[in-house]
Amino acid sequence: MAKRTKLYSCNTEEQSNVTETVCKDNYGKTIPCGQAGEGDTTVTTIASETKNPACITIDELVKKGHTPNIVPPRTGLFNTAVLNESVNFQAPIGSNSTKYGDAYITLSSDMPAGLLSGFGGKGAKKASTIDLVVGRMASVNDGAGPGPTKTVGNNFFADAARIYISQLTNVDKNFGLALSENKGHTGAAIGIKADAVRIIGREGIKIVTGKAQGVKLGPSGELNSRGGKISRPAPTIELIAGNNIEPRTFPGGKFRKGKTTINTLQPVVLGENTRDCVQELGNIVNELASTMFNMALLQQGVNTALGITPIAAHAAAVGAAAPLNLQTVIGAIHSIRANKMTWELNYTNAAGYKYICSENVKTT
Repeated sequence: MAKRTKLYSCNTEEQSNVTETVCKDNYGKTIPCGQAGEGDTTVTTIASETKNPACITIDELVKKGHTPNIVPPRTGLFNTAVLNESVNFQAPIGSNSTKYGDAYITLSSDMPAGLLSGFGGKGAKKASTIDLVVGRMASVNDGAGPGPTKTVGNNFFADAARIYISQLTNVDKNFGLALSENKGHTGAAIGIKADAVRIIGREGIKIVTGKAQGVKLGPSGELNSRGGKISRPAPTIELIAGNNIEPRTFPGGKFRKGKTTINTLQPVVLGENTRDCVQELGNIVNELASTMFNMALLQQGVNTALGITPIAAHAAAVGAAAPLNLQTVIGAIHSIRANKMTWELNYTNAAGYKYICSENVKTT
C-alpha cells in the first residue's frame, strides 16, 4: 500500500478540501485506480484552515503527520517559488513591467508616485526611467502589506527597497531628503533606498563629484545630462545623518554668553591642514612660554640685585638696565602676536591657503 501527499499551488479559489487518490500495484508502479486490487489504493484528504484550502504550507503538512517525498511547490524550499502575497501594481499604459513574486522591474517615464506624478505625469520628454523595487507597500499595516487585492502605485516611503534610475527627475524631492544650498537636484539621477545600503569595494571606494579628467568634449569639457555646463569645479558632497540639517539654537546661561546658533551641516576638516594648524599653534605657545620664562629670569635678577646691594650706585645701574631687558621681552611678545595673526589667517579664515575646513565636503 502506497501513500503520497499532493501539494497544490495557491492558484485556485476552490472552497472544498484538497484530496488525491494514488493507486499502485504490488510492485510499486502507479496504475489506474480502476485496475487496483484490494489494499492498493490510499485516499489522502487534507483539510486546510486557511481561506483558500489549496494554500497548504509545508509546516501544516508536517503537523498533520505527512512526510512529503518531493519538493513541494510554492513553499520556497531549495529556492523554488514561494507563496507570497503580491499586490497589483498600476503600471502606466505603454510601460514595460516585469514581475516575479513581489519584485518588479518597470521601464517607463519618471513616476515617483501615481500616474500623475513626476515628469512622466506632465508628459515630459527625455524622462525615461528604470525602477527596480521589491516589496511594494511592505511597511503598511505594521508590515503586513496592503493585501493581495489592493492596487497600488510607486511609494518611495513604504516600498521595501528600490533603485530608481531616471533621465529626468527631482531625486531629492521624490525621496524626501533634507535640502541644503542646492535646493534639490532636477535632472538625471539615481536614487537607492532600503532599510540598509552597503557599498563594498575590494580594492577601494571613491566618491567623486565633478567632470571627468582627460576627456575632450568641446571647450567646456564634460556637460551635464541636459547639455548644460557644470558650473562648479568641485560640486558638494554632503553626508547627512538623520535627514536633518536645521541649525540648532542654544539659549544663554551660566556657561554661555547669550543665545548661540550652531549649524548642523558643517564642513569636514582636512587632516593634514589640521595637523599643521595644531603644530604651529604649539610653536606659538612654546614661543610665549619661552618669552615668559626669560622675563621671569630677568625679573629675578633685578630683584636679587636690588635686594642684596647696599651701594646706591649699583642699585641705579640695575634700574637703568631694566628697560633694556623689558624691551627685549616686549619685542618677543610683538613677534608672538604677529605669528598668531598669521596663524589665524592661514588656518581659520576661509581665504587662508591652508584653511582647515573643506569647501566641498560637509557633514552633520
